[in-house]
Amino acid sequence: MLNKRFVLLILALAFLALPVVAQEAAGGPTTAPARNWGAGALGAAFLLGVAAAAGAVAQGKATSAAAEGMSRNPGAAGPIRTMTIIGLALIESLVLYALLIAFLIKGA
Repeated sequence: MLNKRFVLLILALAFLALPVVAQEAAGGPTTAPARNWGAGALGAAFLLGVAAAAGAVAQGKATSAAAEGMSRNPGAAGPIRTMTIIGLALIESLVLYALLIAFLIKGA
């Protein structure tokens, strides 16, 4: 329980620190053209990291549950395998949608 609170605290602090990255420089615009990565890149990286981690956890749980179901009832292995493959494809598509949203946030 303590670890969960610690992780939530760290995530809350990370969200609160994002506006600091988005602020402009105090001296105004620079004369040399520089690439401004800004908060868009940070937001996109954070989005991809969370999506990849959540997708990996979901795929691991789905595969574990499918293997357990097949070992308990070998006769239902075919339908369980089919539904597992469909579920894994849907989980992976959510991660790909997160990649698309990250590109939209970044503006690439």
